[in-house]
Amino acid sequence: MPSHRLGSYAILARGLLEGAGSHRTLALELERRARTQPTRTFLLYEDQRFDYARANRIVNSIAHAYRASGLAQGDVLALVMENRPEFLWHYLAAGKLGIVVALVNTQARGDGLAHALAVCGAGRVIVGSECLPAFLAMGDRLSHELAERCMVDCEPGVTDSGTSGFAEFMPSEMVTDPVETARRALGDTGAYVFTSGTSGLPKAAVMSYQRLTTVGRVLGALAWRFEPGDVVYNCLPLFHTHALVISLASVLTHGSTLALGRRFSAGGFWRDIRRYEATGFNYIGEMCRYLVNTPAGADDHRHRVRVAVGQGLQSDVWGRLQDRFAIPRIVEMYASTEGNIATLNLSGTVGSVGKLRLGGKLAKWDFELDDFVRDKGRLVLCGPGDVGVLLGPIRARTPFAGYRDTEATRAKVLTNAFRDGDALFNTGDAFRLDERKNLFFVDRLGDTFRNKGENVSTTEVAEQLARWPGIAAASVYGVTVPGREGRVGMAAIVLGEGARFDGAALAAHLDAALPTYAQPVFIRVRSTLETTATLKLSKLTLQREGFAPRKGEPIYIRDGAEPAYTELTRERYLHIVRGETGAVHGQ
Repeated sequence: MPSHRLGSYAILARGLLEGAGSHRTLALELERRARTQPTRTFLLYEDQRFDYARANRIVNSIAHAYRASGLAQGDVLALVMENRPEFLWHYLAAGKLGIVVALVNTQARGDGLAHALAVCGAGRVIVGSECLPAFLAMGDRLSHELAERCMVDCEPGVTDSGTSGFAEFMPSEMVTDPVETARRALGDTGAYVFTSGTSGLPKAAVMSYQRLTTVGRVLGALAWRFEPGDVVYNCLPLFHTHALVISLASVLTHGSTLALGRRFSAGGFWRDIRRYEATGFNYIGEMCRYLVNTPAGADDHRHRVRVAVGQGLQSDVWGRLQDRFAIPRIVEMYASTEGNIATLNLSGTVGSVGKLRLGGKLAKWDFELDDFVRDKGRLVLCGPGDVGVLLGPIRARTPFAGYRDTEATRAKVLTNAFRDGDALFNTGDAFRLDERKNLFFVDRLGDTFRNKGENVSTTEVAEQLARWPGIAAASVYGVTVPGREGRVGMAAIVLGEGARFDGAALAAHLDAALPTYAQPVFIRVRSTLETTATLKLSKLTLQREGFAPRKGEPIYIRDGAEPAYTELTRERYLHIVRGETGAVHGQ
């Protein structure tokens, strides 16, 4: 009987309860598959095909090279590389030896990149030649000690991919399975994944092999429902757990095939789907909106896709995506990188992320006070129709591993919330609950908002704005734009005395300091910024005003194709609020 016909809760519980002492890591799974199904295709990339046996040999050669260089269990290796097979080989090789991989966002620049390398405690760095320019641009922000322990993995087939003085990574000629692989336990730390909290620079979330592996086993059974010959297409960045777990872990734990795209392209997406004969793909909501906004074509139904699994799909896009491209099943889910609670919509209820299960709590939230609703000091549970913050109970089967920063870890835990002695992880995400306990995502609380599937820390953006000589003060927040998922960045700024707004110079400054998704789309120039009684910047009014032009407060706009911020005209504003395609591309 196919595994998906088992009770969904039984499958979920089986995955959650797999002991931390188990040795069934992804690295061990690769070795097992290499023995039992050596010729089955594991990875498709461009014109390359890697079966399980070949993939395992490549991974082994890298693991032996790591060991020869002195890397061992518990050491931290930062990996800065775009989507290509070598990313997977390094990730899995580290898993064989128990090396903790810090998965660095390839869009990180300047201070953000230097911070990521420092906060994860990296002792070694593997940087792809395609990421070397951003790496070199850090200059003296990269410590001399770490620079000496950096190695460049040159992309195969790319000419003039010099190492700029860094050593080139070379795999070993040994391809046997390392003896260390079988000693790894699911409870060991496998990776640090960077995630933005409600303030500050990105934090390094601690990810165990259990989290990186067993979630894939559960999703493979419940969401993908793998069958012989299935191929999952992923074009989302592998440094995200979204791609690393939903696609890679699911495929590897079920012995299926992964088709890897370098990056998302709305124009090339279905071409790749057909090229690889994919039967499924993982998504984020913004990606799906781009797909339905492409011109309709005669080939829209010409594919083998029977399931799409992902997060952030809005109700207005859901039906259009499913109908236009004839996708039989869409499985929307909710999970966060560091969180201990996840949901899965197996019923197909449009707009829902699934039901409130596994002890999850939805606590009422007061958006005016920016705090939980309390009754005699205790949090209050939501009923049907209420909006609240999702909390995950911290217990043996749903632990919260936290971050490398212990203070950041403590800040995400609520204790004595509903009763004495309880402890819950605060997701910081607000949901609405319906009568059937279905959850519907509402918004992300605090200073962090999501843009194009990325969490944007407003504190980090404000800090970079304040470094520009013409800006005396800045408040950063997210605003909604018709026709877009999540929120786009906006800043209210106060110019320094005698300064003028230079849209081209500010754009150049932000290009060098921030990834594109974090750069504000709108900038409002004000004479002052309001503060609360505790001297915190008051953002609620600014968020409500959005990007509507006001007399005496010019608003400037910059989309992904423009070299400078230019004043938002009334005509363009009306195009945007009408949701007209092309009025604003965002970042």
